[in-house]
Amino acid sequence: MGENDQGATPPPIPSQTLDHISIAVPDLEAAAEFYRATFGAEVDDAIEIPEQGMRMAYVRLANAKIELMQPTDDASPVGKFIQRNPAGGIHHLCFATPDADQAATDAGAAGLRIVGGGAPKPGHHGRKLFFLHPKDAIGTLIEVEEEETPPRRI
Repeated sequence: MGENDQGATPPPIPSQTLDHISIAVPDLEAAAEFYRATFGAEVDDAIEIPEQGMRMAYVRLANAKIELMQPTDDASPVGKFIQRNPAGGIHHLCFATPDADQAATDAGAAGLRIVGGGAPKPGHHGRKLFFLHPKDAIGTLIEVEEEETPPRRI
């Protein structure tokens, strides 16, 4: 299986970019220090996301990011993940797409379930995103996020 042939049906969620891999961690500072000390990676300052019951920081790599997430609420999705996996672990993968609304519509038409009601919602950064149900994505929670718009240059 290779590239789409001309005239072939386009994929429901067009993406050529892995935006980030998200890892749930019990201790954000310890996880950030692990990536700094072990790989010499740059790690952003932590940000609080109270509406999601977590705090997070990005590990910046040349070709992708790692999103480190620590729960601040045991009832949040990340809190429940840590309860099941006390040492932490990979939580989800995130792919970037040009148009999250269209991708969600086309994913639904292709029979892929969207977690949380079907419509993309703005993330902490303001870009629209949605999650595919793991049962429809070979057991993996997949986030689909609208691509970042490059800043306009004058």
